[in-house]
Amino acid sequence: MQKFLEATGENRDAAIENALRQLGLDRDDVSVEVLDNGKKGIFGIGATPARVRVTYEVPDVAEKKPEPKPAPKAEKPAPKPEKPAQKPQKLSITDEDDTPRLVKAAPADFVPEKLEVERPRRERSDRPHRERGDRPRRERRPREERPITPSVPKERELIPVSEECMKKAEELATSFISGLMEKMGIEGQVTVLPQTECDQLRLELSGPDMGPIIGRRGDTLDAIQYLGSLVLNNALDEHVRLSVDTENYREKRSESLERLARKMAMKVVKSHRSMTLEPMNPYERRIIHAALQDFNGVTTYSTGTEPNRRVVIAPDGRQRH
Repeated sequence: MQKFLEATGENRDAAIENALRQLGLDRDDVSVEVLDNGKKGIFGIGATPARVRVTYEVPDVAEKKPEPKPAPKAEKPAPKPEKPAQKPQKLSITDEDDTPRLVKAAPADFVPEKLEVERPRRERSDRPHRERGDRPRRERRPREERPITPSVPKERELIPVSEECMKKAEELATSFISGLMEKMGIEGQVTVLPQTECDQLRLELSGPDMGPIIGRRGDTLDAIQYLGSLVLNNALDEHVRLSVDTENYREKRSESLERLARKMAMKVVKSHRSMTLEPMNPYERRIIHAALQDFNGVTTYSTGTEPNRRVVIAPDGRQRH
């Protein structure tokens, strides 16, 4: 960047020397332009100084922008001293009025004095004082034990069936069960047994293999007997009880149930705890009840609903000696 400076002197050379001296530069570093050579005058009168313009180069210097001063950091306020936690104040009611007032909590080791409150004395009556030992004690009534009545089926009333109706029942039952065995693919025959009761029809099934007819614990045999009873009672005007047996299964089952009943009854007597048998049909339950009817120390009753009705053998407190 170029700059210039004007200087004066007695003559041209003196003006240039003055400019160089002010700038502190050499003659080769500047260019000189003479503006006025000046006049000497006569005896100094009318003299004018010489005037020159000196041009010189100045290196370009980027103007430095003033750096913004960093904002002063906000000083954190000094932490306020924590106030000690104040103990909760309690309300108290003075004797003068009922207005609740705040009072300071008592220290931990404070033990309040026991206040003595004067209670109005009761006037003694003229009745003599009776001690506890003089009071008659009430006698406790013994708890009445409710007897457990065994659910032994009552002897039902036998209604005799006419001969004509019984013969018709034999034909219907024999025909129905024979056809049922044929459908099951079992070879066998149906035989009518002599009557033991006036309203009962007894049938005996025989054949080379009667296992499928009996089934598990006589379930199939009971089902055949139940279906035959439905057929008879729907077709006849009189009620006929049907009993179907094979290979003397009914008698063997009855003996087995009687042995089971006595065995379980002995356990009940020893343990004094009730025992429940597996679900049974009404016929088998009657066998259990009848077997333990006279057994000393136990009683029996049935619980539940068909087909899951069971016999319960319970201890009987009224033992017979």
